[in-house]
This record gives sequence, structure tokens and C-alpha cells, in this order.
Amino acid sequence: MLFTRNAHEPIYNSLPDLKSDKTINEWFNLALYNESTLSQTAQEIDSILKKIPESYFSKPPLNFKNFGSPHKQLTFSDVDDYEWFRQFFHSPTQLGKHYPLAILAFFDFSFLNYILEENPNVSISRSIFKKSSDEKISSYYSTLSKFKMLLVRYLKNLPSDAEIPRFLAENDKYAKACGLSPLAIPDESQINRFKNQEITPIKLLAVFYFIVTVAITHKIVDSYLAATDSSILDSHANPFHKTLTGNCKTCPYAETCPHPAEWVSHDVNASFTAKHRKHYYGHKVHTIVDSVSNLVMGLFVSTSSLNDNPIFIPLLKTIDAIVHFRFKKYAADKGYDDKDNHHFVVNELKAEPVIPHREETKTSPSSELFRIKDQIYHCTKVDMPLRSNGSDKKQNAVMFKCPNGFNGFSCPHTNECLKQGQTHKTFKVQIKDDLRIYGTPTTPKGSIQWKEDFKKRTSVERVFSDNKRVRQVASFLNFNLSAIFTHVVVAFVAHNLTVIFDHFKDTLLI
Repeated sequence: MLFTRNAHEPIYNSLPDLKSDKTINEWFNLALYNESTLSQTAQEIDSILKKIPESYFSKPPLNFKNFGSPHKQLTFSDVDDYEWFRQFFHSPTQLGKHYPLAILAFFDFSFLNYILEENPNVSISRSIFKKSSDEKISSYYSTLSKFKMLLVRYLKNLPSDAEIPRFLAENDKYAKACGLSPLAIPDESQINRFKNQEITPIKLLAVFYFIVTVAITHKIVDSYLAATDSSILDSHANPFHKTLTGNCKTCPYAETCPHPAEWVSHDVNASFTAKHRKHYYGHKVHTIVDSVSNLVMGLFVSTSSLNDNPIFIPLLKTIDAIVHFRFKKYAADKGYDDKDNHHFVVNELKAEPVIPHREETKTSPSSELFRIKDQIYHCTKVDMPLRSNGSDKKQNAVMFKCPNGFNGFSCPHTNECLKQGQTHKTFKVQIKDDLRIYGTPTTPKGSIQWKEDFKKRTSVERVFSDNKRVRQVASFLNFNLSAIFTHVVVAFVAHNLTVIFDHFKDTLLI
């Protein structure tokens, strides 16, 4: 959700910077770690969302009626466009093939009028204006149209913002879906000003969480399991190409100085990190995803060197405070293995953590008859997984039974292990206070259910893969933090709109 440098040294910890329309050029000036600022930010976003009428959350967001001209007086061309869109999307095949155009045309984006301030120079007239400051002929564009233009890049997988005007000029239907005239397409500079200055971080977050709330209201989000992970976004800056700054920049002896005191890379906010024995230079995005619908519920953006672990609790707190939605289970990989993370999920969210512990901390409670293999208890005699057999609350233990008799299996070691009259052997594993090692009594780490839940964590990896491939989320040429922040958030807004479209597309055919 927000820029951070590291968990123990937030550079800036104030809500006003989130609300400011000034370009962010300092080292990750958006950092929320203390309870007070996190709570204030959640309240600010919640107050923005409360300005939106309840009908925007409850009514189906996709409808043919949402496509229309921004002008009160319709022309014959407007009527022809409306009929063209209705006839063009006449089948599920057309909707699936041209879903970006359908989203831009039929999703109700008028909620933006309650979040983003309208351009005071926008006119409902169809005439072209002359700016008072010069004699250049110019057109003014609504905030709603400019936001749709940003979405075009991510819905159509365009390589850069510079391609947006060209694409709209060549595809007049997309221009009309954005509320633009094909003869008056904004240039790249206007898109960049809107992206970097006109839309503040707090309002962009409000747009993101409005989309999430709509998905929750219409029960697109499943409450079973949420998956958390991070992904590295490479910076296109050369980290070894240094630029002089400060006094060194104006010093007449800078070129001959053997050791200049003030020099930085072009991307001062990026950092180095290592993953799977490879080195990266850039940023990192942390997300939490619904494992069923693949909807992105929330996100942070940080330098790539920041460890995943400190982000886990702030990310979950943000989701809980803003959208008031909790999952039954929270899954993450070993990078989030921490005692505080486990206890926060259990004690604060009243849910179950599905986080494997690191191998060096694993202690086996097994005896000679069973052991832990791949986070599941196995019989040492036949190397088969034990079956869950309930729990003993009085002894604070979980119970398992041996695989004998399961699916017709006849164990050759029954004479050694079983007493007379027994069909299977029962094991009790004491659940200690260390949730990292033993899990919860409901879903202990030695159970097959825990293993099945952990497999669902791959949903967040699929979301990262799809958005890097389809929405170019890892492809940005900006070193401006405002632009990077907007790039990441709008990319995931486009992703969530696609998830909502898949849920409602059949209603467009009725």
C-alpha cells in the first residue's frame, strides 16, 4: 500500500504527505508503521469512501447503461456509438475477447466524481478552446477520462505511457469508451501530469479500496484463505552510473576531484537484494490476495532490500481497518516465519496462520514410529502420511492414526505396532505454545489439511506472474516515486476490475 524503507527506520511517518499533491522525490516518504498513523490513514480512506452513495456498492457495477456521452445533448453519432457497442458485445465470445473495451465502456466509473476533484477547466461544450495564456488551440479533459486513459495501458498491455495517445488515436472505440473524441486525444504530458501530480496517493488508495469493497459486497471474495507474498520490480537505472548532487554538483573542481562526497544513482530509491542466488536492483511490491478469486486485497511498495517479514502485520492491519474483512486462514512462505506474525493472526484476527517454519528451527516431536517429512507427519515403518484423528482438548494435543486400513492398505508391520483387537495405532502430539512449530489444534502442521491449505498460497504467485506478463507491472522507466506508486496501484486496480468483470460478464448478455 505505501512506500517504506525498513521496519525500524521509517523516513517519513505522517499522513499529510499521503494527502499532498506534491511530487514525491525524497527517499520513500510514505511509511506507516506506528499504530496512530496507520489508524489515521485508515480513517481518512474510510471517510473518502463514505462520500460515495451506498448504491454504488450494492448495484451491479457493469451495465450497458453506463456507456454514454458525457454531454447532455446527444448527437446522432452518440446514438450510433451506443448501438454499435450493444451489437458488438452480443455474445460471451466477444465479451471475453474484448474485455478491456467492455470494462472501459460498461463499468460505472462515475464513483470517481466523489473521490477525485474535477478539472476546473473542463467544459461540457463540444467546442475547442483557446487557452487564455497563449493562442494555442487546446481541449480540456475530465478527470474520469484521464483515469480511464491510465487503465488503457494496463488493460491492453502497452509498454509505456507514451503509447496510450497513439493507441487511442488508432482505436476510436477505445477513445469513445474513455469519454474522448477521436479528434482530441490528450498527449503524453497531460497523462504524466495527472499521474504524478493531480491524483494524490490517498485518493488513489481510496479508488483501489473502493474496487475491493465492491468485490466484497457482491461476494466475489471468498473468506477461506488469503495468500501473502512479495515480488521484485527491477529498476531500469544503472546503479553504477553515478550523478553528482548537492554542493558537488556546482563545484568547479568536481570533474577532477578523486573522491566526490555527494553522488548517487539516477534511481536513489532503489536498492540491491539477492534472491535464489541472483542479485536485483529495484523495488518490491508486497500484496495479499484472495486465494479463490485472485482479487488483490491490499499492497505495500518498498525498496527491494526490505525483508518480507516486517510488512506482514501492517498489511493485515490495513485490510482489517479499511475494508473490515477477515479471512479464516492466512498463508505465506517461510520469509514470513516469525513468532509475532503467528500470534497476531491467532490472537488479533482470530484466524489460523499457514506459514511453514524454517528448516533450521524445526524440532521433531516424533518417536521411533513417526516423523515429520515435508511438514506432514509420516509413519517411519512404511513412509506414508498419518491420518488426522481429531484432538484432545484436555491434554492440548492433536491425534493421528496410522495408514493401516486406509484405501485398502494392509500394513506389514501390524504385528509389531498394534495390540490385539486394534485396527490402527493412534498417536498424540502435544501442542505447545510455539505456533511456529506446531500450528493450531484445528489445523496442526503435521496434518494433510495444512499441506492442502499451503498449496493454495500459489495464487499470489500466479497474480504476480500474470500482472508482470499481461499488465507490465514490472516495466516502468520512471524514477519518480509518485509515478512508481501510481503505476503499481493502477496496475492492480486493472487486475481487480478484470476479476469483477469475469464475475458479472454474464449479466451483460441478459
